[in-house]
Amino acid sequence: VASLQSIDALRRPDVATTLIKSLKDVIANGKAHGAKNVKLDVDYLGVMLTVLDGQHSKNTELKSKVDQMKRTSQQYIEGLSASNEEYDRELATRRDFEEEVKRLRVLVAEQNAKLATLGADQRRRELMERTSKELTTNLHGLEQDVSKLKAERDMILAEVEELSASKSSEHAAPPPSPSHATLSRSLTTRFDGIKSQYRKELEPLIQQKESLAREINELKEVRDSIMEETTALNARNEELSDLNTQIARKLETSVPTGTKAAPAPGSVSKPKFNSTQSAPNTSGTNASFGPPQSQSVDGDDKTLRAPKPVETHEHHTAKVGKFKWYKAGKENTAPRNESLGISVSSEKGRLTAAAHNFSQMSILRMARCDHCSDKMWGSQLRCQACGLSVHARCVNNVQGHCASQPPSPGYRSDDSQVATLGPSMFGRNLIEQVRSEEHISDRAVPIIVEKCIEAVEALGMEYEGIYRKTGGTSETKSITVLFERGRYDSFDLKNQDSFNDISSVTSVLKSYFRALPDPLLTYALHETFMDASSIREPAAKSVALTALVNQLPREHYETVRLLMLHLHRIQEKQAYNRMDSKNLGVVFGPTLMRSSDPSREFSDMAGKAVTIQWLVLNAPEIFA
Repeated sequence: VASLQSIDALRRPDVATTLIKSLKDVIANGKAHGAKNVKLDVDYLGVMLTVLDGQHSKNTELKSKVDQMKRTSQQYIEGLSASNEEYDRELATRRDFEEEVKRLRVLVAEQNAKLATLGADQRRRELMERTSKELTTNLHGLEQDVSKLKAERDMILAEVEELSASKSSEHAAPPPSPSHATLSRSLTTRFDGIKSQYRKELEPLIQQKESLAREINELKEVRDSIMEETTALNARNEELSDLNTQIARKLETSVPTGTKAAPAPGSVSKPKFNSTQSAPNTSGTNASFGPPQSQSVDGDDKTLRAPKPVETHEHHTAKVGKFKWYKAGKENTAPRNESLGISVSSEKGRLTAAAHNFSQMSILRMARCDHCSDKMWGSQLRCQACGLSVHARCVNNVQGHCASQPPSPGYRSDDSQVATLGPSMFGRNLIEQVRSEEHISDRAVPIIVEKCIEAVEALGMEYEGIYRKTGGTSETKSITVLFERGRYDSFDLKNQDSFNDISSVTSVLKSYFRALPDPLLTYALHETFMDASSIREPAAKSVALTALVNQLPREHYETVRLLMLHLHRIQEKQAYNRMDSKNLGVVFGPTLMRSSDPSREFSDMAGKAVTIQWLVLNAPEIFA
């Protein structure tokens, strides 16, 4: 029987331990007395039940805590796994970038070695050319000296022979010596003989010289006629290509009601002109420049079909110009090409287009050739006037004139739909461009920047990879041509029926900034921007960069303001477009900032990206 002492003991704080000890004592006493049954008080059993309920509650609470700890631990493990995966991805990306940097450094080293080799070869070649010129000059001088010495030798020999003859005659016949007059006459006679001898040798040389001069004049005339013919053919070829592109684009964008579908660009229809409507072309032209092409105006559907440009083998950069389109049956006194059905003026000075002014540039990011649409990398060529970028291998095949040059006074055209292009905005100074557009409205930002940003704000804020992805070449060129024409109200970049690739709009905007002769953040402030981007203290960095932005010219400042506020709104939607401020800094750093020293492109990359990233993040505070 459990004693009252045991019951009192069960009411102490360490109830569980006391309960177990008390039960053990009861069992031990029962076994000692040989009892098969044990009596317990009701209070004792109540306390035992209370203790058991308390222990059960504690066990339940502890179990719930353990389960919660397990769930928390599982969440930590999953978060750690995700962090490890992200770290692995970042590490792999960093390794890829390091490999790319190593590869680029190897390429730079190879290019430097090639440039050094080329420089040494060039210096050696120049030295050899100078030496050759000096030797040639010395040789001509020696030949002239030898000719003079030969003439003097002949004269001296004649004089010596005459003196010898007179002396021998004195010894043979002692009569009085000849007078000076007789000696002079004999010397003159001998000199006349030498002159006649040289004259006989000079006559065939003079005849040969006259024959060569006549042949040179004939060759010059032939060369001039061939150059004129080549220039005329190049002019017609380029005009056909330009007009074909413009007509195809017009027919693609808006086909009038009741007309048939236009043929694909570059398609050629069968000629419908009668053979009596045009004079035959010269055989030499057709033999040199390939088979004739044709163009026709279909009377049923009023569809103009332009011929495919004729490929020429003469890579001549003479100025070419536009020509007149004459309708069938119209009187024309000028000679016309039978297969092309166009009028060609032989009058000089009528060719108006200017050649491209290509210069070498270094492409550090992937781009595409405007001629063959293939990828470009490294050292390539770019027109300083219109911004046309091509491979070095494609430069001789570029057709079409430079759109930035104004037409000459002799320019005339019957096509009222072909606008006369002014200076190209691509490659033109930003301040000059803004001032040239002031007649449209009082502005401080180029229209191309405003229209492109408006289109992106309307259509591309949530487009993944906006400003990182490159647009299609065809639509990019179409938008570029529209801006070059200067009729900004004639098109709307927000019209998705006409412009369905927002990346082409961003490509045009980036191309415009890259083509600026003075970058948006200016050469003058570039070094200061680089120094400010390396400041570690945030407050000092903010003060320095804000002061530099305020030093920009008004047009540059307003353009930077509009662009940075736009990019700030872009990075606010990075959950959709995946373009945070860091990515935008990498994309726009080389586009908006350039050093006047091309060799610093690699070393300044990080500073450019950091500067643009900071401007994007803090645009509302800077331009408030």
